[in-house]
Amino acid sequence: MTIRDACAFLGVDQSTLRRWTDEGRVPAFLTPGGHRRYLEEDLRSLVAGDAKKPQRSRVNRQRLTDRSLSAYEDDYLNEARGRRWYQSFGAEMQEEHRRLGRRLVDLAIRYAATTGHQRERAQLLIEGREIGDYYGRSGVQAGLGPGEAIEAFLYFRYPTVRAILGVIEEENLPARRAARLFIGIDDFIDQVLLSMMRSYDADRRKAGTVDEASPGGR
Repeated sequence: MTIRDACAFLGVDQSTLRRWTDEGRVPAFLTPGGHRRYLEEDLRSLVAGDAKKPQRSRVNRQRLTDRSLSAYEDDYLNEARGRRWYQSFGAEMQEEHRRLGRRLVDLAIRYAATTGHQRERAQLLIEGREIGDYYGRSGVQAGLGPGEAIEAFLYFRYPTVRAILGVIEEENLPARRAARLFIGIDDFIDQVLLSMMRSYDADRRKAGTVDEASPGGR
């Protein structure tokens, strides 16, 4: 729901809902344009009084997204700049990958957090696969071998996992909740990786650059 729809649902004004969100009483996620969106399930929980209970078993999706993205800065990104596959993309493509990577982190976390909402999860997965398709095509365009394409993808996967571990420890999440987060994010990212490699293989075959004798190399 938009913030306007959520306010109508709850019968409060926008300043009140923003304050509740900032206080962690009701989760929200941000669109790429910076607009808040709310799940009806979370709003119903607030109305029912569930949000007044201790929040140790809940994770704020925006906080987890921000934590994941911050893990890509400084030394981790500097190390990537020294890799051949990173340099092969060029400045313009590197910037596009950064933009899509931030979007992918947000999609993965939302996917993991929206269990029981199959239609929404399917829509998130469609967008994630489209990003994977782009990664595959750009890998061929940059002249990467299949091993390099996979290495690049996995390199930027690790900070998200590290961020989730940090939040789980800080929030003292129950084992079942923590497992659901990991399983959901792994499932989403695996589907994106599969889409990337399908697109990569298809574009390499079109370009006639497939080396049948060395499927794992350049």
